[in-house]
Amino acid sequence: MEANILQLVLIVLYGFFINFEKNSTMFGTYQPVTAGFVTGLILGDISTGLFIGGTLQLLSLGISNFGGASIPDYQTASIVATFITITTGQKPSVGISIGIPVALLMVQLDVIRNTIGIWMVHKAETGVKKGDYSMITKMQMFGVFLTAATTGIPVALAVIFGPSLINTILSYTPEWLTNGLTVAGGLLPAVGIGLLLRYLPAKEYFSYLVIGFVMAVYMKIPLLGVALVGSAIALIIYKKNSKDLVKNTVINTAEGMDDDE
Repeated sequence: MEANILQLVLIVLYGFFINFEKNSTMFGTYQPVTAGFVTGLILGDISTGLFIGGTLQLLSLGISNFGGASIPDYQTASIVATFITITTGQKPSVGISIGIPVALLMVQLDVIRNTIGIWMVHKAETGVKKGDYSMITKMQMFGVFLTAATTGIPVALAVIFGPSLINTILSYTPEWLTNGLTVAGGLLPAVGIGLLLRYLPAKEYFSYLVIGFVMAVYMKIPLLGVALVGSAIALIIYKKNSKDLVKNTVINTAEGMDDDE
């Protein structure tokens, strides 16, 4: 598929927006699954975008930049992988294999951004000491641009050079390597699910896990249907726990009043 100019512009703008949104407004559009969905929506292939974004979302679970640490940027990787996969007509599993090294490469760019940020802070402090308070505004605005450009520029480069570069590489890539990438990409969702189960109380709710497995494998219910049933069960459990909490609070309060008397 060959993207038109409007689609390319929208994807590049989204690439600039995603890191700004991640560090400011935080509406959630910076999540990998959302990035894949938006990119797929722009290119007219939502299913591929959701598949790639959802898989990279699973790989990002449990990873956070505590203390300002730089972590793999699966959001930008989701945009790049979805764009390249759709525009070059590759399998989604190949796109996921492309997205992982992109996420790791973005770590280095984030380190560079943070390093420049230290220089900007010192520049602003020097301006304040000299009575030039406008330097704070200048450095702040430059910081906003730098944050947006950290993801925007790589996405723009992928949009400009990505499809033709990937097609050239694939034309010289041996079939055994392509098949290997396909297999690896197919295994990654299972790895992501494994990571997810590690952080969830799977032992406590193992029976619900079995119900979901039976619905998906034996009853052939689509994933959305299984998710809706799971959401309904979660809502029932939440309401029950809330009622029990209120009930216990009332009982404890009443017992406390009796003790005071």
